[in-house]
Amino acid sequence: MRKNKWILSAMAFSLLSLAACGGDDATSEPTPDTSEQEQNTIEEVGEITPLDSLTLTTVGGSAGGFWSMLGEGIGSLIREEVPNLQYSYETGSGVGNVVNVTKGEVPLGIAFNFEVMAGLNGEEPFNDQIDEVYALATLYDNSPVQVVISKQFADQYGIESLADIGEKQAPLRAAVNQRGNLSETVNRNIFEAYGFTYEDIESWGGSVFYEPYRPGSDLIRNNRADLVGVPVFAPDSTFQELATSTDIVMLDLDENAQQVLQERMGLQPGVIEAGTYSFQEKDVSTSNAGAFLIADPNMSVEEAYTITRAIVENIDKYQSLHKNIADITPEQMANVAPAKLHPGAELYFKEIGVLD
Repeated sequence: MRKNKWILSAMAFSLLSLAACGGDDATSEPTPDTSEQEQNTIEEVGEITPLDSLTLTTVGGSAGGFWSMLGEGIGSLIREEVPNLQYSYETGSGVGNVVNVTKGEVPLGIAFNFEVMAGLNGEEPFNDQIDEVYALATLYDNSPVQVVISKQFADQYGIESLADIGEKQAPLRAAVNQRGNLSETVNRNIFEAYGFTYEDIESWGGSVFYEPYRPGSDLIRNNRADLVGVPVFAPDSTFQELATSTDIVMLDLDENAQQVLQERMGLQPGVIEAGTYSFQEKDVSTSNAGAFLIADPNMSVEEAYTITRAIVENIDKYQSLHKNIADITPEQMANVAPAKLHPGAELYFKEIGVLD
């Protein structure tokens, strides 16, 4: 694999020049923190020898969940390349992971792209704005926002799109997830993109239920709600099960709604392909959520390079962890917007030709 070379001669020349200028004056300026130098001068970093010893902890999601599987799997991939690895996985939550990792309290964490965006913007549920979030890689970017509506309600009020809800002021009963949960923020932003709010819905005789999407789907099944929206992998078993007892329809997000979600939450436009569900005969336009492996901002270039290299060099094993990440590519992994790619990860992706 191609590797750049250290610019040792240039560094040596710089040191000699400083010494020649006089010791007192040359040392009167404060010396920058080493880790900050490493992150801000990637052009001076050349050949990196992967480390053979690391101590790492990754914080993810609830025990037994998808993020736990990813976190534990990442540990096994790093162990393939780092013989002296001490690795542990701990449960957590995306928002908490962003806070703890950016504070340097834990080396690695998993977080949604929209959670990173909320932290950077200082929006709820974050108490304070976060200046920067560094990531080593995108772990997946294909979790589509799915807005499902009862066909009975759609037929009764002539609803063929989300725009129709606002135009016809239909008395919608919407399950939007828990207050403060960023899935709820997704729903709120979608409605606002179409020109109506929760208050408007209630003024039309509708209701807003702050229920997670699984209980929200049960509300649709029991004819107590009409709509539920959530970013989740497709096909989703909850919606598949709902479709066995209740006629449902999946609604598109138009270009404006996609743009709103991209600007406010960092979600990228996407498509749920026709036939993903038995009740879905055509492609559905949507926005995709994704998740990053975020890193302590003080992590060294060598550490970040070693971790990123271990994951991407074993991408086939990473893809085999779950069907929903089976098609991810190094190019997708290198795109971590709105986070910043850690210089150590950037160096690796440049080395393999993914980045210029």
